Amino acid sequence: MSFTTPHVEFLRDLGNYLPLGSLTFPLDPTSTLGHDWEESYPEVVYSGHGALDHEAKNLHRSVWALLCLGWLRAFARRNPQDHGQIHVRFYVLPADVGGRYVERSDKNWEHLKKLVKYLDVSKEAWEGTTDLKLLSHKNTLLAHQSCLEHHDSLFYIFNTLLSPKPSSAVSCQFSSHAISSLLDESEEIPGLRTDLYAYQRRSAAMMIMREVQPTRALDPRLEAVECPTGGTFFYDRTSGVVFRYPRYYEEAKGGILAETMGLGKTLISLAAILATKGHWPSIPPEHSVQERQIRPRVGSLMDMAAATASREKIPWRSYLGRMSSSGEELNNCQQVLEQNVPSYVISPPEARHSRRPKTVRPGKVIGLCTATLIIVPQNLSSHWRNEIATHIEKNALKVLYVDNLDMVLPPVKDLQLYDVILMSKGRFEEEMSLTSNLKNPCICADNERCRCSAHSNVLYSSPLADLHFLRIIVDEGHDFSSFGRKNNAVFALQKLHVDRRWIVSGTPSSGLLGIEASTATLETLSGVSDHDSLLVKEILESRRNSGVYLQVEPDVQRSALLQERKDLEKLGSIVTDFLNLQPWSNTRGGKDAASWRQYIMPSENGQRKPKSLANVLESLVIRHRAEDIEKDIKLPPLHNRTVYLESKWHDKLSLNLFIMTLAVNAVTSERVDQDYMFHPKNRASLNQLITNLRYSGFYWTAFTREETTQSIEVSRKYLENKSTSGQTEESCGNLRPGDFEFLRRAIQVGSTALGCPSSTAFSAAHELGLYVDDFPEDARQAWSLSKNTPGAPLIVGAAQMFKAQHFVDSHLYAPDPASGLAALGKSTMDKLWQSLQPKPAKTSKNPDFTVPPQQSPQKRGDAPILTSIQKPATLGKRTISRTKSNGSPQKASSQETAVSKVRETTPSGQKPALKSALKSSSRTQPVDPIDSSSILCKTRLSGTASAKLSYLLDRITILHESEKILIFYEGDNIAFYIAQTLEVLGIQFLIYTGSLSAVRKSTYIATFNTTETFRVLLMDVHQAAHGLHIAAASRVFFVNPVWQPTVEAQAIKRAHRIGQQRPVYVETLVLKDTLEDRMLKRRKSMSAQEHHKAEKSLLDDDVMEKLIEDADFIPLKPEEMHDIRKQMAPLKKPQRLFGRLSGGVEGRHDPDKDLVFPEGMPSLNRKRKAETKGVGASTGSPASKQKKVGFGIRWF
Repeated sequence: MSFTTPHVEFLRDLGNYLPLGSLTFPLDPTSTLGHDWEESYPEVVYSGHGALDHEAKNLHRSVWALLCLGWLRAFARRNPQDHGQIHVRFYVLPADVGGRYVERSDKNWEHLKKLVKYLDVSKEAWEGTTDLKLLSHKNTLLAHQSCLEHHDSLFYIFNTLLSPKPSSAVSCQFSSHAISSLLDESEEIPGLRTDLYAYQRRSAAMMIMREVQPTRALDPRLEAVECPTGGTFFYDRTSGVVFRYPRYYEEAKGGILAETMGLGKTLISLAAILATKGHWPSIPPEHSVQERQIRPRVGSLMDMAAATASREKIPWRSYLGRMSSSGEELNNCQQVLEQNVPSYVISPPEARHSRRPKTVRPGKVIGLCTATLIIVPQNLSSHWRNEIATHIEKNALKVLYVDNLDMVLPPVKDLQLYDVILMSKGRFEEEMSLTSNLKNPCICADNERCRCSAHSNVLYSSPLADLHFLRIIVDEGHDFSSFGRKNNAVFALQKLHVDRRWIVSGTPSSGLLGIEASTATLETLSGVSDHDSLLVKEILESRRNSGVYLQVEPDVQRSALLQERKDLEKLGSIVTDFLNLQPWSNTRGGKDAASWRQYIMPSENGQRKPKSLANVLESLVIRHRAEDIEKDIKLPPLHNRTVYLESKWHDKLSLNLFIMTLAVNAVTSERVDQDYMFHPKNRASLNQLITNLRYSGFYWTAFTREETTQSIEVSRKYLENKSTSGQTEESCGNLRPGDFEFLRRAIQVGSTALGCPSSTAFSAAHELGLYVDDFPEDARQAWSLSKNTPGAPLIVGAAQMFKAQHFVDSHLYAPDPASGLAALGKSTMDKLWQSLQPKPAKTSKNPDFTVPPQQSPQKRGDAPILTSIQKPATLGKRTISRTKSNGSPQKASSQETAVSKVRETTPSGQKPALKSALKSSSRTQPVDPIDSSSILCKTRLSGTASAKLSYLLDRITILHESEKILIFYEGDNIAFYIAQTLEVLGIQFLIYTGSLSAVRKSTYIATFNTTETFRVLLMDVHQAAHGLHIAAASRVFFVNPVWQPTVEAQAIKRAHRIGQQRPVYVETLVLKDTLEDRMLKRRKSMSAQEHHKAEKSLLDDDVMEKLIEDADFIPLKPEEMHDIRKQMAPLKKPQRLFGRLSGGVEGRHDPDKDLVFPEGMPSLNRKRKAETKGVGASTGSPASKQKKVGFGIRWF
């Protein structure tokens, strides 16, 4: 290679090179190398060393290539410590030096990576005082870096991030004042009516600090390395590039606000918005160099002052607002300032070369806007409305709410006047979509011949795209993460011009979960003062390692590592697509493109680059450590315990029938091929069966008499065939010793179920069984769901009991309120049994009953058909109680009168007046309308067919008058059964399920939190992980153990959060000594890695699968079969049935009447028909059937 004189001069100057490291080689006997340093390398290597191994030859080829390119210089001498060795020093030309003289190519850096692999970087080796052999890795650069290798898990890094320490020392004086006002606890934030905790002030201040003065951080791809001669250079060991000087990137103007669930992230965001009210965004540097407009004539002093204020980005709106509030008239000043709102122009793209004359196209004008755009999920829109109304003084912020597609956005000039634009995610995506169905607003409405774009086929153009917003806040922004592809939200966001970007989420991904949530699921130990702190340390250490798990099985290790990689992919999407953090957001394929997967994702063994992930999280995430939060605030105590209940007759029978299903399948299939339920191809059916089994721990009626009979017949036939042929378990497939006896026990369980009148009645009618004492004797037989035994409690369905209550309570002032009760019972039960008779589907006008769908026959002719693997039909669709709260008609009447008076005299939206009316009226003590000598006064609900339900009713009846109750369930029918009994007891409830409309979801939460009417909220546990605030509840019940601890933790944090004034008591109901009990014990013993492996299905855990496969029957006591009182799960305090409802004919009370609609939300009445359209009749025990007998649940 030939060089011109400047090139030669540059390459000769050794000062342009960096000392990199040294190597030693065996001395060639023919070498004339002396003890002085000589610039030599090739002759040394290839003199008499033809026997070098393949690896060494590759190394020397790489060195020679670098020497020829001028990237490397080598100096050699005879080793003074060992005359039989040659010592070579290497100097490298950094990538940021000599670019004009030496051509660089990325592929040639691979040669340097090979050399670095063997170089000794120690000072002793450089001086030649050590005795190293070729290929010795003891002091290599990679060996040195491996000592710094971090294996900490994402969970551990996230929970050990340093708490924010903001400073007001920023360049912008206005932002500095905002930060100072937040950090000074003695200073109030103008417009904020709520006192902030110290940690909330720090978090809000840190948000502003990162927005206005992002830190310049070292390129996360580079590592500082000490030279052998002292000094530092910077090395990218992934690409092999060496730099002399550090390279810095600005951190994001924003980040992730990730304070733990329930610690006020919404309030922190609002505080930051208030503190920076009126602040202007910065004009992007690429558009900031533009000519100033020349005035046609000299402007007035006011005009020039307004132009200067605009140019200097002075937050004049906040100043004028404070001055106007003190009584000063500043309308002229404000008008002039509004006319000088700053803007910039985005130049149009250059036109392609064409022979046609070029037309000058105008640029797009983008106006600066001081507003914060807040994007929230639809179900959290009302939460933000409530938080703004609660914490922000009236008129302190001008807020525009946009949460439906019907609303037309104001034009750009009007949007610039708002401080906050709160928009639902769905509307935001539709707003910015290329295929949006929205229409442009009509700007000439008074013109009868209007032909503007609102009435044409012109594509909708959102005014949001013409503004440059101060900031955007995305609540629960983990939905924006979709690594490898862009979802609608990301595409919509890329069309916006935003200065500062924030995601608000306590769980940006599954691995980024606060340690406090993990401790919430653990049982509380009494008498241990530092229990929580000990748990935190224990959990952190147990989950510290990311990939090298020495004490877990390889498949568990791989599963945990795979989950962490998924979490990091989601985080990478947030970093690149939302926050635009460099270098990760650099153009792909560009000169300085950076791969998040290559640099941040852990390797196959869980290793990642030294501190790379920790540094990225430190620059993005704002969250406090648990110990720092506790210095500022102490949440009410959280008491968590597991309640072990004795299973009753029907509980044991239901669970045994599921085990019978598994037993019959296992033995008759002989545990081979696809007939066996545990065969991999049957995983979906088995998962559904296990889900149904878990639901049956509460109550179950889906087993049909036909299915049980068929299972018994198949089992008997199988045993007869084996007995005739003389076969034993050992000679039949994979059968185990004792399997034949196990099958005989299964037959006995099935026979017991078929011989139990109450069980067969409950299953046939799909009814929840109630046990009633002292029911009017002449009506007992008419209402009895099963065999009527004199002296024993009446067995009646909950739906029928509700209808009987309504009948009696509607005739309380008749001479004999029970007159006609027997006739109504006979009519009701006749209709019930008639509706259960099979009818041709095509001719049935009212399909109240449908035969459960049959599974196609198995391969083996003797395998039973399993309906237990079907998803159970939903039994009802009502999510709000129809009756008024418990009490007599007089009480209900006085309450309704009070409410109606309040509604007549109170403007809409003023909820406190309604709330106080309900409270005051509830104190009225009515006179009992039923004579104390009447049998109706003595009729009591003594128990139910479910041990869990009876316990739950006991707790609710004791607690609901003084505390609000939150009940988490899995499976819609469980909510249906609980709702039935609450209706019977006259306790008003709400059911929050996934099928609710967004408006109704918001309304239910607002109603439960702000009124005294509804004391019980039933919630699908899988709906509880979306930022809901339910601090009104202090009693939390899980009717079944939750398999995923993270789901359980997030559900608990709905109630245990800021705003909670009471201790929170959490109870998980478990049937003792059952499969449910053993499954829960296994779940508690599992490590975090094992939970990751079995996150989707508990059958992915080998131990759990074995527990289910080996499940045994629960012993049944023969005397319980016909003893009704021993069958029932008794209530500790029997509940009176008649005279406790609010009276009136069914349907007289509008259930939506007592709902509280969030401010700005539409009424539900006009949407009811549209929301219920298409629901139709459900199968199994349909809502239509329940409505005929007096009870039905509608789900909106």
